[in-house]
Amino acid sequence: MNYIQKNMKYLKYPIHFSSLLKGSKENYCETQESIAYNIMLIVTTSFGEIPEKQDFGTIIWDLEFNQHIKKRDWEEMVKNSLFDSISKNEKRLNLTNVEITLDEISDKELKMSIRRKANIVVKGIIKSSLIPFNFHTKLNISPISQ
Repeated sequence: MNYIQKNMKYLKYPIHFSSLLKGSKENYCETQESIAYNIMLIVTTSFGEIPEKQDFGTIIWDLEFNQHIKKRDWEEMVKNSLFDSISKNEKRLNLTNVEITLDEISDKELKMSIRRKANIVVKGIIKSSLIPFNFHTKLNISPISQ
């Protein structure tokens, strides 16, 4: 590990600029937390949303209201999209696996499924330390669609 990697400081979100300007350490996080922030940003960004980085994001938002796609096809497309995007945009991680499952969320009053929840799991190895990395999030997808 070189000097720059050892002394790298990563900002955590949300940034509190007043304390940052005072030099407070509360705005900084470790590599693992910074990678998790970046992956969450990739998950919640659609392709093209950042003009300078057209490949940053995921296909989730392009598929959000597509009612004609099968569940397993959706899962496979999103899994491949996330794997490619994280591999390109998170250079601190040797990505080993991305898992996606889409579960129904039902409205008990209406007795019907009105939403889906994407369970996202990302696994890899942090390059600088060789420490295993695990990330998990759940994301509610498209009301009334799918």
